[in-house]
Amino acid sequence: MVGVACVTGFLVGVAAVAFKWLIARVHDLFYSGFQIEDAGQWSFALLLIPLIVGIGGLITGILNHFFNPTNETAAASEAMKWSALESKVPSRVIWYRFLASASTIGSGGSGGREGPIAQIGAAIGDWVGRRIKASSERKRLLLGCGTAGAIAAAFNAPLGGLIFSIELIMGDFNIKVFSPLIFSAVIATVTSRHFEGDVPVFELPSYSLVSTWEVLFFIVLGIGCGLLSALFYRIYFLGYKFEKLKVHPIWLPAIGGVLVGVMGIFFPDVLGNGYGSMSKVLTGKMGLALALSLIFIKMIATSITLGSRGSGGMFAPALFIGSMAGGAFGIAIHHLFPNITSASDAYALVGMGAVMAASAHAPLTCILMGFELTNNYEVILPIMLACISSTFVYSLFTPNSIYQEKLRRVGVNIWQGRESAVMGTIRVSEVMSQNFQTVPENLPFKKILSLVQDSKAFYFPCVDTDGNMTGILSVQDVREFLFEVGLGDLVVAKELATESVITIYDDETLNDAMEKFAIKDLDEVPVVKRGAEKKILGVVKRKDVMAAYKKAVLKKSI
Repeated sequence: MVGVACVTGFLVGVAAVAFKWLIARVHDLFYSGFQIEDAGQWSFALLLIPLIVGIGGLITGILNHFFNPTNETAAASEAMKWSALESKVPSRVIWYRFLASASTIGSGGSGGREGPIAQIGAAIGDWVGRRIKASSERKRLLLGCGTAGAIAAAFNAPLGGLIFSIELIMGDFNIKVFSPLIFSAVIATVTSRHFEGDVPVFELPSYSLVSTWEVLFFIVLGIGCGLLSALFYRIYFLGYKFEKLKVHPIWLPAIGGVLVGVMGIFFPDVLGNGYGSMSKVLTGKMGLALALSLIFIKMIATSITLGSRGSGGMFAPALFIGSMAGGAFGIAIHHLFPNITSASDAYALVGMGAVMAASAHAPLTCILMGFELTNNYEVILPIMLACISSTFVYSLFTPNSIYQEKLRRVGVNIWQGRESAVMGTIRVSEVMSQNFQTVPENLPFKKILSLVQDSKAFYFPCVDTDGNMTGILSVQDVREFLFEVGLGDLVVAKELATESVITIYDDETLNDAMEKFAIKDLDEVPVVKRGAEKKILGVVKRKDVMAAYKKAVLKKSI
């Protein structure tokens, strides 16, 4: 597996280099005539930006229509889903995501390249696993190797790629996982350095803690970044209202591209992945007003690009928003307390990690990546404080990261771990038993006793003359009146039964069933159909749910 992981890392490293090269070539193709970064200089050529971004969106829309029929996004959340569900990764992702994301990002769409390259890496890992006829478990590990290598090569940060894959994709900390992931991340990084040189992704400042009072300022920055992350979460998903437009899906990315292009006329920094603008604020070359403005404009631009089915990720936009927030905060705080604070660029670096940590629920990745990118141990303390503070504040407003929420909206819930992901794929109708026994609601107590003695069931739905459920009778309900004298003909089933019945729909998942069991520590729940809640289809039992889960896990491990 270590040897195969090395091969995977090499292939992913080459893919990452090729992907970055293709984005740069597409950008040059569209923008070789003028420099859009010079926001202070007006030119009629700037009026071409909406057309350019729209053309890039149109190309993406065409690719989506023909090669992405399931409307999978370009975010790393797809790799999380593939890993959790141990599903086969479509091989077309390797080349389709190359072209679609290069078209979106290269033309100026507001998205990141990290999500797409993580998908490409996952697809390469899965492809390698299928070539060697690996088991499902080993294919999942190679998928993780692919994402580790992809992020490592994208940031020239092998440790960051390793932790990203463990924290977000695999969700598994053990030595069997560690070894292949490390080799893949290192080989991918070495491969990218061979082609591109050992150059940092950003021009980063040298950092040192000026005063112990700065600890308080970094905590405040973390709290602010948490609030911004929560706002980014809400604005991000507003963009998905584009899907309600009554136009052909091919045109959606083009419409989004034109809107983002209009924003780019006045704020060209929001176009593309924003790495150039992040370098400006990280070196103290951006003013307070512009940095503050770009925070919110980037949120809107990203929401429009990705909500209209543009092919890009939210990793780079989150870094962009954090760097601008940190830079603006640093400028203000250094102006107020020049003797006890660092320059604004240090705060930009910390803010960058804090927003990403909260938005992705990946504080460990951002902490270690911040250290790796700066190669400065002194940055660990402020990044730790800001990332944890940001993640905590963000969690007060929403329990899910942006990645998790994207999956939840398509019916995949992985926030509780791999078990929940597996159970979320199995419907109640597949597990329920149709072998159940009902009792008429007017059945006398003495006949109920006879029925309970002859049956192995613990729960008996009560039904009226039309077969509609009016309550449920349990063995425990009968046991409470077992020694009462004279109840034989006086009490009927309806009087003993619980009228407020917990039911579950046949199209819900086993995760939903487990939640219903937990409400009153039940072992069985009646199954009904939507629109006919009084008609019982069957019963779902806790032991059958657990048996179905074990069977599914066993099947995936073969």
